[in-house]
Amino acid sequence: MLTMFTSRFLDDVRRKALRKRVWYRALDRLERGIFNLTTQIVDRVESELLGVELVKMLRKLSDAMKSGFVRCVEEYGFGKAKAIALQAVRFGYESAGEWSSNVGFIRYLAFLKVNELPGWTL
Repeated sequence: MLTMFTSRFLDDVRRKALRKRVWYRALDRLERGIFNLTTQIVDRVESELLGVELVKMLRKLSDAMKSGFVRCVEEYGFGKAKAIALQAVRFGYESAGEWSSNVGFIRYLAFLKVNELPGWTL
């Protein structure tokens, strides 16, 4: 059977979440208990069911540890870049299709969104 997680890895994630102050905000009491108990009792997680639940908890922690700018890039930048690239292609600029995958352009759009003045829209 494939080893999914080690107790050391899970403990490192827990410490990082505590340092970033998201441990109590991202996970409920039961999830924190399962996570802590797993790190104390098991050296390597081999249960598929426990592994699936730990992946869900790790996703919650990962999402909670993201900065506001990274969230803006993911939620706004990608969609806006795709819309702008599509519109430019419709206007006849075929090479604009690459804009939707250009990380610099996506981050630029997110930067504009984060720094826009109230009442102004992009």
